[in-house]
Amino acid sequence: MTASVAEAVFHSANNSTRQRIQRWIAHADVATVCRWVSTLQGEGSYGVPRHIQAVLEPPGEPAQVDSDTVSIADGFLELHDKRMEADYDHRAVFSRADTRGHIMSARSVVAVIANASSGEVQLFLGLIGMQAQVRPR
Repeated sequence: MTASVAEAVFHSANNSTRQRIQRWIAHADVATVCRWVSTLQGEGSYGVPRHIQAVLEPPGEPAQVDSDTVSIADGFLELHDKRMEADYDHRAVFSRADTRGHIMSARSVVAVIANASSGEVQLFLGLIGMQAQVRPR
């Protein structure tokens, strides 16, 4: 995901520069934008700033969120929640079958990102890039 964000935002930068930039993009940055998309789809209750809502759902214009964007956002949030559970819930148990299912979900999300080229997905990736802060890593 972060490689796609760096490519979308810094498409003319060379590969080594994009690799350095993508390290600035935190999972929390991605999750924030994914939650905006989820909320605008009626799936969440995360606060969407008015200026972001105006970009993703411009008044009198078609929404700037397509099915690929929703698939990416929903898939990332599901995997992110499971990662947080694994990292911080010491009572969490993951069966082998559940783990394999999460791996398949991750591969599916990666495939959607790799094959998506719509303006809506590019906007989504750009918003993630705008959420990122330049940080030492």
